[in-house]
Amino acid sequence: MTKLMNVVLLLVALVPALAQSNTNVQGGNFKGQVRYETNAPASYIKVEIWSDGGTFRTTVNTDDLGHFGVQAPFGVIQYKIEIPGYKPAYGREDLSMSGRANELITLKALPGTTPPGAAPAPFNERIAAIPAEAKKEFDAGQKAVNANDFAGAIPHLQKAVTLYPSYAEAYQLLGLSQMQTQQGPQAEASLTKAVQIEDKMPQAQYLLGMLFAMTNRANLAEKPFTRFAELDPTNPDAHFELAKTEFALDKFDQAEMHARKAVELKEKNPGVEVVLAYSLLRQKKATEAKEAFKQYLKLDPNSPMKADVEKTIAMIDEHEKQAK
Repeated sequence: MTKLMNVVLLLVALVPALAQSNTNVQGGNFKGQVRYETNAPASYIKVEIWSDGGTFRTTVNTDDLGHFGVQAPFGVIQYKIEIPGYKPAYGREDLSMSGRANELITLKALPGTTPPGAAPAPFNERIAAIPAEAKKEFDAGQKAVNANDFAGAIPHLQKAVTLYPSYAEAYQLLGLSQMQTQQGPQAEASLTKAVQIEDKMPQAQYLLGMLFAMTNRANLAEKPFTRFAELDPTNPDAHFELAKTEFALDKFDQAEMHARKAVELKEKNPGVEVVLAYSLLRQKKATEAKEAFKQYLKLDPNSPMKADVEKTIAMIDEHEKQAK
């Protein structure tokens, strides 16, 4: 009986390996689907794919249903999609264990872009009143932003808001461009103006929150990050930023809640596990914290924080041992 069980266990261990070997002779299988926020497929768009270290790099196009697939080496694979009118989409998947990944990527429209399948926007008197010359300057500024020419975008966007002081979308892009050119106070003024004019702009709320967070003003960052999460509730970054902000404000239960939500929404930054772990530790939930630390090391085994995290795990183990 023991010999038979050993054979069965050996077969169970070999079957997945053989299947992977047969189907992925050149490496792993990285595939996915790209869609718009409306769930319409993003057809015939370019997806850049590369490995950590850059030894493998390729570009594929989605099919008519937004699907793509490529053979890639085992290890961490990164991807990026950049098309005009949409926020850049990027992420990473680890093929080293299973040898395959299936990514669902959602493209989010920038202000002024209507994705395929979207319902007609309700009439907005403020937007309808934008003068043609101001719109022309905004379009020139947006084109420069899409080309990463933030310094070149600023004069166009400044002219747009001069021509039309209620141009919230132009203030948002102006704030982004000023952030990218190290003009923090000017960016803060522009983004504050943007959300004063139009509160329902998730990107402006996010950028304003980031500005406050980067200048150690967590008490001010909480409001725009909270609004960002309300406007874009399925965005893991909203909850990750809120988790860090609430932790800085000593609101550890709220930090835990938002960190868990970010994990649930598949936040790509493994640092969310560290925020979760320390939030749990501050609530004296050491066992749960240890699991979060272990998950972090699993996701980022080469982290520069590895020694500190391992030391903290050892301290938790010692404390638990003494408590018994």
